[in-house]
Amino acid sequence: MLTTLIGLIISLAAAVVPTFFYALAFYLADRYEREPVWMGIVAFLWGAIPAVVTSLFGELVIGIPFVGDPGSLTAAIVESALVAPFVEEIAKGAALFAIYKFMRNEFDGVLDGITYGALIGFGFAMTENFFYFIGAFSEGGFVDLTVLIFLRAVIFGLNHALYTGLFGIGLGLARHAHSPRAARFWIVAGFAAAVAAHALHNLGASISSVNSLGIVLSLGLAVGGVALIGIAVLLTWRQEHGWLRDELRDEVGVLLSQAEYDSLVGGWRRSPLLDARRNKAQARRLQQAVEIAFRKHRLRRLGAGREPKLAGQIDELRGEILGI
Repeated sequence: MLTTLIGLIISLAAAVVPTFFYALAFYLADRYEREPVWMGIVAFLWGAIPAVVTSLFGELVIGIPFVGDPGSLTAAIVESALVAPFVEEIAKGAALFAIYKFMRNEFDGVLDGITYGALIGFGFAMTENFFYFIGAFSEGGFVDLTVLIFLRAVIFGLNHALYTGLFGIGLGLARHAHSPRAARFWIVAGFAAAVAAHALHNLGASISSVNSLGIVLSLGLAVGGVALIGIAVLLTWRQEHGWLRDELRDEVGVLLSQAEYDSLVGGWRRSPLLDARRNKAQARRLQQAVEIAFRKHRLRRLGAGREPKLAGQIDELRGEILGI
């Protein structure tokens, strides 16, 4: 009884603790306009509960016709590399697409897509890992549990965040696409990339028991995926820094002092909002200025026809800063 309780506690801690720090790191990656905490929590919880339940049901229903010989390697490959990636990415991506579609003021571009996608993915991974850990402990005790924790929470701990983050990149590119056709292309491409990366990892994991190249494939995807997300974040930081520099230049002396402008655009490596945190009023002003810059950029790029509400939102933010 005591051994079982210890195994349960270790499984729960291994599922929750690393995931919390991973999710926090991705949330804090948004340097200029962090997402509302409540939306981050909702995204995480969607991945942790509804997405998991929906995936289990979908994989059971869809997978039955394709698995003719349960327990065989072929069945494992079909279920894990074909059925599971498609079903799970739909279940996770549904919430991400809903944020993109209906919470457009909180979805500015690629970095927001990565952030929300990662939070959903981490929620999904936390719940999935917990059940996998319990299963490993039940079958092989602490030895199997330790090995699986190392693999799923450390080596492949970012995988689900990567998959849904790829869809988020597609949605972020769609957010700034010049035409509805281009937007649809990026949405489909982002989702296809998420499913493909997920499927290739699962394929590698499935065949690793008979061919060592399987684990090489999965490891390569994990490393390459983390590198890709990291590059996307860095490029987005530079891009958003450029938006602030260009869109707020004519606001100096109107909405911002020269010192405030310099603090926002003086250097892209450090978040200027951190320096203003001790002064809540100034932090609020800078945050509103950032929102104005992002909306001005979208209005300039897409036009009032595609974004008819932006001009009014910009005026409203100006009024808040000026106290009108």
